[in-house]
Amino acid sequence: MGRENMPTPEAQEDAARQRIIKHMNADHQDSIRRYLEAYSGKSLLQTRSAQMIDISLEEMKFTCNDEQHTIAFDPPLKSFRDARERVVQLDKDALQILGRSDLTVDKYIPPTAQVGHLFNFSACLLSYVFLPFPSIWQPGSLLYYTLLYHVPWFANFVAQIGWWVVVAFMIPIHFIEAGIMARRLWIKHGLTPLDGSYWAWTTSTFVEGITAKWRLDALLERKRKEKDAKKH
Repeated sequence: MGRENMPTPEAQEDAARQRIIKHMNADHQDSIRRYLEAYSGKSLLQTRSAQMIDISLEEMKFTCNDEQHTIAFDPPLKSFRDARERVVQLDKDALQILGRSDLTVDKYIPPTAQVGHLFNFSACLLSYVFLPFPSIWQPGSLLYYTLLYHVPWFANFVAQIGWWVVVAFMIPIHFIEAGIMARRLWIKHGLTPLDGSYWAWTTSTFVEGITAKWRLDALLERKRKEKDAKKH
């Protein structure tokens, strides 16, 4: 290649800048959002549309809700070859500032993934649907004449306590568990009510309780192992 066809230093620098911007917007949206939360005081909801629009050796520029935000490099980069290490460190610092996990919850694992979880989910769902209504368990109902007439004492017992089991026991406990799940997803993993996974996990926890937490724990454990494996 002739010297006249070689790209100028300015062109090489601009190409590197464009590669960084494209890569960050395509693959590191979570990091961009954390930058704006930690260093520009934006909320999770405000950063949903955040994009990197420019980077120089001195600073990064982002747009968020039609506003422009600048985050400086201190000290400035010596070259764009230093950008990866610096933006990674800024993200690590942002995680500490926000008290957030570096693991992203990007999907919901349904109870069908494990037989025991599916049984628990089904049992809880059926309890919500049938237990609060005494008439379902008493003579005159389809359930009674097809099955429960064999054990009338059991049908009468359930008719008396079913409403209390659901209203006084299941709903309060599962409501608290769902609240804990929602707070965990928001604070530790950066999900908001605008994310489908937020509602999937929270609603599932309200229905089935602790088994939803176990599946989330297992998902995060797998993600941790995968992330650690990439370091070696």
